[in-house]
Amino acid sequence: MHRDEIDRTSCTLMEDDKAHNAAGVPPPPSYEEAAFRMFGLLNATASQPAHLHSLRVLGTERTRESFLKNVTASTFAGMTVADVINNVQDTAEKLQRLDIFDSVNVILDTSRDPFAARDALDCVLQVKEKSRFFLKTGTEIGNGEGNMNGSITIRNALGGAEMLETSASFGTRNSSAFQFSLSRPVNASPDARVDINAHSVVRNNMMFSSHEELARGVGARFKGLSNWGYHELSYDVSWRTIDRVAEHGSLRFFCMPCSIRNQAGHTLKSSISHIFFRDRRDDSLLPTKGYHLRLTQELAGVGSLGDTKYFKNEVEASTSHQFGGGELLHDEDGNIKAIAPGYVLTLSARGGLLATLNDKEASITDRFMLGGPLSIRGFRTCGVGPRDKKDSLGGDAYWATGLSLITPLPKLADKPLRGHLFVNAGTLIPWKTGTSAADTAQALIRSPSVATGFGIIYHHSVARLELNFCIPLTVARGDQFKRGFQLGLGLNFM
Repeated sequence: MHRDEIDRTSCTLMEDDKAHNAAGVPPPPSYEEAAFRMFGLLNATASQPAHLHSLRVLGTERTRESFLKNVTASTFAGMTVADVINNVQDTAEKLQRLDIFDSVNVILDTSRDPFAARDALDCVLQVKEKSRFFLKTGTEIGNGEGNMNGSITIRNALGGAEMLETSASFGTRNSSAFQFSLSRPVNASPDARVDINAHSVVRNNMMFSSHEELARGVGARFKGLSNWGYHELSYDVSWRTIDRVAEHGSLRFFCMPCSIRNQAGHTLKSSISHIFFRDRRDDSLLPTKGYHLRLTQELAGVGSLGDTKYFKNEVEASTSHQFGGGELLHDEDGNIKAIAPGYVLTLSARGGLLATLNDKEASITDRFMLGGPLSIRGFRTCGVGPRDKKDSLGGDAYWATGLSLITPLPKLADKPLRGHLFVNAGTLIPWKTGTSAADTAQALIRSPSVATGFGIIYHHSVARLELNFCIPLTVARGDQFKRGFQLGLGLNFM
């Protein structure tokens, strides 16, 4: 638009404003003024009596009417204008979190039913269903492994927010994994789901123990949120096979707790497990404040099915606190580019105990493993604890802890790079049911594996990368330590 056109437009607008003023018509309100008036009106009428007379959900093609009635049943409980508005908003949010709708729009108006009461309101929820079929492929980085994966998901398979999913992945640790699951919400709630599943996984453990493991099974699972955190309760029947033992695979040697060749073959496990997880960190990969707690219990041998019987308990926790930071960082032109990070102190701890309920030793498949860049730095992957030559044999009881100081780097405070100082320690031991608490405690603290060091952390959006220079301080007999640089890539670090 030319300058003379802009001037003519400005003059026209000024003349229109003068005409409105001359006619006594005020100019239209701005967005801020309209919003202020709306909030004022809602505040003035919030406590007035009102009830929801009718509710309609428009735009559904595959969703069952009975399911929608369950989702929206609580919407009619309000007795005031504020109650009705809050209930409608909660229902719209619940529909959105079911992951079967692209959008949920709310229209709330006075009832047009001539037989309705004066304080009656009508609500219309305009929804748009997501595509029924969803195909996803990609790569993922987990704790010490990476994989390529693909999945096919059928959303709203039976009209009640059911999810039918088939997935396959191929990676460095899990050579191949296939899973099928059918899930549905409980009582139409997005915060609770049940599913049935079947899986087949081939795990390559050659890096630390000369064998591969094949696990095939079926199970049922409940996943839900409570006021305390996330819960997962599952029942699983799994047939495990330890095979493809390397030529140098270990045999039983004197007092070794187990061996690879002796455990080769098949085992059947029927187990029930529970996981509780509470996370109050501001960032799960590189937190600056908050804490998290994870508790896992598993009972194998349920219903006298299978030859594997044990009780396994594991706990994991961490807390972080930031010192300093918070200042605004400016670029050369004086523009704000970031907020200065502070110094973050993180304390982490883990521990576990596996108690067999028969005369058999625990399988290496079920034992704990310890050591590596994601747990006790300065030691090789699964390099802490009992071993026979090149094979890590795992343990039945362990503890591990870590103290990390995360620091900003000079001139790189606005980048996802941080300095890192750490101390890690832990012990992994064999344990037999019936051992006294005093003997167990003495074995756990007798000769811990300890390492310290420093390095750099790169905080990516999907994973955390660490490059550390590690210095082992104390090494237990049989440990495989790694002095010098160590690279760690994963999600959950000690």
